[in-house]
Amino acid sequence: MPPLRQAVIGEHVATIEPPDLLILSFRGVIRAPHVAEYAALRADLLSDQRYLLTLADLRRVEDVEPACRRSIAAIRDERAQATAFVGGSFRFRVVAELIANAARVFAHRKLAFRFFPDEAPARAWLADMRRTFRGA
Repeated sequence: MPPLRQAVIGEHVATIEPPDLLILSFRGVIRAPHVAEYAALRADLLSDQRYLLTLADLRRVEDVEPACRRSIAAIRDERAQATAFVGGSFRFRVVAELIANAARVFAHRKLAFRFFPDEAPARAWLADMRRTFRGA
């Protein structure tokens, strides 16, 4: 198995877990420049993937700048995507749903997402999504 690849974005850590999982561990406030760095990292490290699987750990998020919401919704990527959110406040879940729905409608993204209380069921759902995306 290839080694894990990591990048630090602000206070957050992005890890590529082979073969195809991006793990985002958020801490503190998510700011607009972080979104731009994340998009560049994703384009650089995951450009050969046919689909995107992301596990986003929100348990240590304090807030999301309003400008981030627009930046996230504006990311252009036609690949099928599944994101499992772990933790997060009710307020953050509402914001995440608004962003995801805007991305689906305005950016024409194929995006599935779900919220989970902890990591084990999130990983199980992502494994199911991997099989779906691979056509198995």
